[in-house]
Amino acid sequence: MRYDVAIVGYGPVGQTLALNLGRKGHRVGVFERNDSLCGQPRAGGGDGEIMRLLQNLGVAEELEPLFQPSLAFDLVDKDFNVLRVGGDHGVSTTGWLPWYLYHQPDVEEALDKAIRELDNVDVFLGRTVVGVEQDSDCGRLFVDGPEGRSTVEAAYVIGADGARSQTREWLGVEQVDQGFEPASYVVVDIKHRDPTVEIPRMNLMRQVLDPARPHFASRWNGTEHSRCEFAVMPDDDLDAIVEPENVMKMLEQFWDIDPSNTTIVRSTIYTFRSKVAETFRAGRFFLAGDAAHLMPPFLGQGLCSGLRDMANLAWRLDLVLSGRASERVLDDYTPERKPHVEGIARASASMADICIRLDPATMDDAAREAFRTAKSADFDRKYFDGTVASGAAFAGEYFMQARVHHNGRTGKMDDIFGNGWRLISPRKMDLSALDPELRRWSSGFLEVIPMSRGRLAGVVIDIDAAYAGWFTAHGVDFVIERPDHYLFGAGKLEDLSDVLAQLRELIGTPQAA
Repeated sequence: MRYDVAIVGYGPVGQTLALNLGRKGHRVGVFERNDSLCGQPRAGGGDGEIMRLLQNLGVAEELEPLFQPSLAFDLVDKDFNVLRVGGDHGVSTTGWLPWYLYHQPDVEEALDKAIRELDNVDVFLGRTVVGVEQDSDCGRLFVDGPEGRSTVEAAYVIGADGARSQTREWLGVEQVDQGFEPASYVVVDIKHRDPTVEIPRMNLMRQVLDPARPHFASRWNGTEHSRCEFAVMPDDDLDAIVEPENVMKMLEQFWDIDPSNTTIVRSTIYTFRSKVAETFRAGRFFLAGDAAHLMPPFLGQGLCSGLRDMANLAWRLDLVLSGRASERVLDDYTPERKPHVEGIARASASMADICIRLDPATMDDAAREAFRTAKSADFDRKYFDGTVASGAAFAGEYFMQARVHHNGRTGKMDDIFGNGWRLISPRKMDLSALDPELRRWSSGFLEVIPMSRGRLAGVVIDIDAAYAGWFTAHGVDFVIERPDHYLFGAGKLEDLSDVLAQLRELIGTPQAA
């Protein structure tokens, strides 16, 4: 079997990579050792950026009714006295609400349904990859399945096979501990027979700073489920604590949950760790998701980071496979994603250290510290090195999405224009002053989107004046937006030629590879 891209693992990261590259027309093969979808509610939350990525994949409309917006996050003491209240309200710069809670099987099923509609993506369940190798022409997987052992070749291979990634081990990629002392929690997922029944203590997402047993709950994970997490204490019997009767006692004691209206879907012990792979690339192989990084779940950024890996890697592979860029563009995957993930992993570990604090005298200080940590993490999402313009304004920063009107349609920017490379300006752009060769290349590579609140032929209408407000506030005349919605760069009109020339140089051409 020969593919453009082979993916090891069919969890959400592998699924989104397969769907992204498949929608772009590439031949993709996915190999999953399990005989079915995971079906476990492991991840449970995602921010507006992740919702935007699901929008780009065409599944957000189906999933949104199954997601729950989370508008508040409380830190409380053991008696449920509120120490700090967090949470953002209203639409964020992503064009979506700031945070959503979901039931992971809902996400997997929606992605699987979309993938199965693509003739150019093959999904093989019940196939175990037993070895890998690579040369200058391709990567190879040796796969055991019902029909015996087969060899799979692909131009590129992605290991999205989870925290215990065998792909990472075969490649000899070491993990670097981020300095977080591992912490174990009993993770409990419950299903409500009547989801309309209120549970007063857990109607919000809450972290309880209880010295006896720190614990956490989110009232909603999707439309029917909730999650509770209880710290494992030194004198706990690890086998007994996950028994249904003991789990139900904790649910009743800490959250006033009525067992007559609740079914325990899963109770298991997770040991939270913080590790990042030394590199996310080894030749024709790439690591993504938990195979590349692990972090405590206290900022909800584990799967979010994996989906950002997907978005960052997919556009690079698409450019190379479609002959629009040289392989040099793949070199920037690790320099961008690794520092990004390391920052979020450190923030997640700091939040974990705060939330499992056992000294009652420090609880209020812990609450203040926790919200400072959470807020700082929001501002670390920037790429400093990689495929970004040197010296350009806002290079590497995440760019907004708002509503526009074009050719008789009104909708969010990505729904109207897709998620390719864009040159966006609050006015019509005159590219005639560019070097002719650079102008020809730019017109074939970028979609030029002039926008205004005024009606003019060829100009996109900025429905809510959101883009006008951004450009005015930041004092630039254009932005170049990447497919993952991070900015290559921005500037004044006189900077345009230099920024475009840098883009062409960093993207390269197949002949220059």
